[in-house]
Amino acid sequence: MSRADDTTLNKAEPQRTSVTGPDAVLLAWITAAVTNAITITRSLAMPPRLVTRVLHHSFDAGHFLALGLAWAGLVGLHVRFGRARPRASAALLVALSLAFGALLLPGDLRNAAERLASGKAWVKPALLVTFVALFSLAVPVAVLLGRLAARPFLRWIAIASGMAVLSVNPVLLEGDYASARLFVASAAVALVAAALAGAVLPARLASLASRLRPLRVPLLAVASLAAATSLVVPPRPSVVVALLSPSGSLLPPFLSALQENMLPEDAPVPPEMAPWFVDRKNAPPVPPGSPPVLPPHPAVILLSIDCLRNDFLASGKYDDQLPTLAALRTQGVYFQNARSAGSQTVYSLASLFAGTYYSQQYWTEVTAPHAHGLWPEKDESTRFPELLRAGGVSTITFAATPWLVNRFGIVRGFSEETYLRPGKHHWHMGKPLVDAALARLGQVRDEPFFLYIHLLDAHAPYDLAGTSGTAFERHLRELILVDGHVRRLLDAIERSPFAARAAVVLTSDHGEAFGEHGHWTHANSLYDELLRVPLIVRARNVAPRVVDEPVTLVDLGPTILDLFGAETPGTFMGQSLVPFLRGESPRLTRPIVAETRLKRALVLRDATKLIVDDRNRTVELYDLAADPSETNSLADDPVRLMPPLALMRRLLATHTLRREGYVTPYRR
Repeated sequence: MSRADDTTLNKAEPQRTSVTGPDAVLLAWITAAVTNAITITRSLAMPPRLVTRVLHHSFDAGHFLALGLAWAGLVGLHVRFGRARPRASAALLVALSLAFGALLLPGDLRNAAERLASGKAWVKPALLVTFVALFSLAVPVAVLLGRLAARPFLRWIAIASGMAVLSVNPVLLEGDYASARLFVASAAVALVAAALAGAVLPARLASLASRLRPLRVPLLAVASLAAATSLVVPPRPSVVVALLSPSGSLLPPFLSALQENMLPEDAPVPPEMAPWFVDRKNAPPVPPGSPPVLPPHPAVILLSIDCLRNDFLASGKYDDQLPTLAALRTQGVYFQNARSAGSQTVYSLASLFAGTYYSQQYWTEVTAPHAHGLWPEKDESTRFPELLRAGGVSTITFAATPWLVNRFGIVRGFSEETYLRPGKHHWHMGKPLVDAALARLGQVRDEPFFLYIHLLDAHAPYDLAGTSGTAFERHLRELILVDGHVRRLLDAIERSPFAARAAVVLTSDHGEAFGEHGHWTHANSLYDELLRVPLIVRARNVAPRVVDEPVTLVDLGPTILDLFGAETPGTFMGQSLVPFLRGESPRLTRPIVAETRLKRALVLRDATKLIVDDRNRTVELYDLAADPSETNSLADDPVRLMPPLALMRRLLATHTLRREGYVTPYRR
């Protein structure tokens, strides 16, 4: 064949163009960005304003683009300098993955290791190292699998698998797993990119790529500028909150940690609230009110129901399913605007019994079977049962979980405590608790006593009353079980010799989320679906009424002390609700605060609600009168934001516990 014939043949064959490594990485990250944009669009937590939605998408796309450009640059360096040394390159990839994993992952995975260690000290570090190694090595393993799948048909399976992982990543690792989500997403992208690298482009795409080649440098420059802008320009507060919602964004948790908190100018404290914005360690005790509500030798029974949000009772919609709770609402004083002091049982009950908030208490690491983690075991603040016990009141509790006993400090001061060890669940259910309480109440004579029970039946995974139906339906069926337990207890009290001197207080530790703001269950936010709880006080000589005054469970300590005719320590941050039981309508002045996982909420009398997240550096502001569902944050308006933000900062600066070497810890 002549040279001319050879040249003619070459011209006749279409030039084969394949995807380079850097281009494959960039395309994989763009695929991830598109996948996450769809997740954002479908998210239940989407902000209502168009400008916030647009900025949410813009910053999110910029962050994914920044990751893609950074990865493409690293792969380009590998192609330029490391291709001839494949083993050394693989070893470097493994080393870098382990190094970044060791830097970022322990904070995310420590809690999981603690839970699985079951209090065994040597197991926790071993599990933590194992978890960190598994997540860290996910990227090198994904690269290997992608290269093995880099052939016709198989590569499309790998690409589809990577996109599926990207789609479910926000759901499977919702909450406090920012680093783990980043590693999972990176592994999915690595799988897609490795499978895509070397793929031959169809003729039309190859032709398009050829025509765009002269624009490659300008396009990369524009993309780099857009990516850099998304990283260095701080978004407005409402956009930061949207980016940190459960929608799959990867970088905001790390970028927000680099941004400074807003430092508002000091704002004047309303005069009636001034006593609560000074150090109260030397504040005088508050004497009990007069006349007393209960006869001599009071009997107070406090029931808290796990995960019972207020609208189960407030709406009346579920009265037929929850007849006992509905009857209690109509027979007692119903505080329909009550809030918990936290969205997790530990935070809420610790504040209820101590009369102070989480950041005022001293939390230390405790290793114990089924109760390892941070507990206020060494906190010195007084719990109200201690004061009752010192005053001659029998204090009795039956605990369904091991940390609701004196030792761990959430509750303290019970002269009688009984921990009922669980069977197949992590805690005991209501029936054995009520059985034990009924047996003990049968022994009561003329002495004053305080009884506390916390019922955990309605806690996730909502499987006690069947597993069919939605999460909400299963949860409701568990509350029906709880309603039956409460009925048995109330019937026994009514038949008892102490019925005339008894007061029943019923509340919840926190509510429960069912998709509101993109969240499920509890402990992950401070929105009102988690903070609004029922609070009912019923006694024979107390007239039923509905109270709209905003109250907090921190008011319960002073209230119960008042019912027993005991004074309240000046250090307590709540106020007695007994005047409402007398038919009065006082104006309460203490601030209403809630905390969880370094998030704080402040609710003011004008229905303003501020939520500050000091871990993620976010701030939200809501007008609960106009926006009770908390969907339209007003935090972008500094005129409205700064006064309540200044009050919050001043309150925290005044009351946060200060000890050498101690910083308020992040408790999961």
